Amino acid sequence: MLKRLLPFFLLPWLLPACGAPAAQATPQVINVYASSAAYPWLDEIFTCASSTVVVRLSDPVAADISLRWGEPAPLSGAAYQVGSDDLLVVVERQTAVGSLTLDQVRQIFSGQITQWQAVGGANIPVQVWTYAPAEDIQQVFDEFVMHGEPIVSVARLATSVQSMSDSVGATSGAIGVLPRRWKAGNTNAVLDVTSVPVLAIPAAPPQGAASGLLSCLQSKQ
Repeated sequence: MLKRLLPFFLLPWLLPACGAPAAQATPQVINVYASSAAYPWLDEIFTCASSTVVVRLSDPVAADISLRWGEPAPLSGAAYQVGSDDLLVVVERQTAVGSLTLDQVRQIFSGQITQWQAVGGANIPVQVWTYAPAEDIQQVFDEFVMHGEPIVSVARLATSVQSMSDSVGATSGAIGVLPRRWKAGNTNAVLDVTSVPVLAIPAAPPQGAASGLLSCLQSKQ
């Protein structure tokens, strides 16, 4: 009788061992910062992240990887190109301007031209929109367009590329700067300035998950 009952007494002790879950790998957290101009590349970051990687949005100081437009000055480490975009000068449609030269844009942003009529547009005043000097897109614009010449002091400040797109489209006589990916709404592109590399800059030499993430981003160019 004892022999026949013994398997039933052992069964409850065997079940937990058979049903124990396999050990799970600890996810690796990668802190990522993206400037507003480079924000569209966050989608690719999330797509590239494996199931063992957690991508967490961060500020520039704490970031393991920073996405930005163009090369910072100075660049202390390596930078990896993960894409490119075009720098556009855009205007609100009531300006009635079809295109502008680089020199005309420089004169407008420096305050030498204050009426659209002076460049073949409508008889309305120019409203310049710009970014803070620390913004990567502003640094690119200053390098390729302004050449050290200051922006007019009455320029209005956009806090992001989305803010720039909304503000230029909604302000009579407005002019501003946008990436091509952000060109939308009530704006016309009047000058294609240059193509700009989008860079992923690691805070330290990439290893493990960070290295794999950067390789995946580069493969999507």
